[in-house]
Formats: sequence, structure tokens, C-alpha cells
Amino acid sequence: MGQTTEPGSVDIMSHEATLIYSTALLRQAVFAFWRRSVGVSFFVALLIAGIGLVVLVALGQASWIIGALATVLAVGLGFAIFVYAVHYRRSLQKFRQMEKPRSTFRADESSFTMSSDVGTTTLQWSAVKELWRFPRVWLLLYSKAQFTTLPLECLSPETQAYIVQRVRESGGKVDG
Repeated sequence: MGQTTEPGSVDIMSHEATLIYSTALLRQAVFAFWRRSVGVSFFVALLIAGIGLVVLVALGQASWIIGALATVLAVGLGFAIFVYAVHYRRSLQKFRQMEKPRSTFRADESSFTMSSDVGTTTLQWSAVKELWRFPRVWLLLYSKAQFTTLPLECLSPETQAYIVQRVRESGGKVDG
């Protein structure tokens, strides 16, 4: 944590951290995103469809309902696998572009910046729609399908509290 003071300006607190990534961490982040975005109710619905299918087949039923349940089950499982695979592949692609698996995270009152050997991006806090907190990673969500992974072990408790504060004050939702 550092403090920046410019002549004639008010003291602005800034937070900085070096974020270190690994394939294992990215796998955890994507799995956490997938589990949360697909949701338990989705799998409960698939389980009910699967049980219904098994019961109808066991009873010797032969109707269009069996085909419909089998289709729902197959499409549902395919969708769940697709969502995970797309996000995992995209994360790995970005990870592999980096020579060094690390980035610098800088946060101040109005925005945050992520810099790595691949490039630099600065976003206003208002771009963060949600912050999903998990035991090892936090995800800054910009939409239902776009997020940034923050390895929690790289963030000091002060920086963590600051991120939560900035997301809330900018109108974002904090979960977890």
C-alpha cells in the first residue's frame, strides 16, 4: 500500500499487489465461476430429468417423453461442459501468452490497472458489476461471461478490504 501526493492535491490512497498465476489457480477460478454461474438448481433439474428417464425406462415405457428427457439431459450436460471448456480455454490462452505468469494490480479511488508483459488495462470501478469471493480467488465480473481472476494469497487484507469497498461504492454487488 502506498500513498501518492501531488502538489495541490488531496492525498490519494493507492494499493498495489503482484498477482502470481498458475494453471492450477486458473482451473480453480474457472471451476468456481462455472459452479456459480451454472448453479446448483441447474444440476438438480438435470438430476430430476435423469431419474425420470431411468424410472420410465425401468417401467418399460416407450414414448416421446423418454426421447425428450434424454434430449434435455444430453443438451444440459453438453451446455455445462461447453461453458467450462470455453472459459478454461480462454483463461489458458491468456496465461500462455505471458512470459512471466504474473501481473501488477494497482487500485486507486476511481480505477484499477492490471499490467503484465502482455499489456496494460485500466478500468473504472464502475465496470465491475460483481465481485465473487471464493477461498483462494476472487473474480471481478464485468458481465455474465467476462471476469478477471485475483489470486487471494497475493492480496493483503487491506487491499482486499479496499477492493470490496470500491466495488460496493461504485454500484457493484459483492457476493461470497
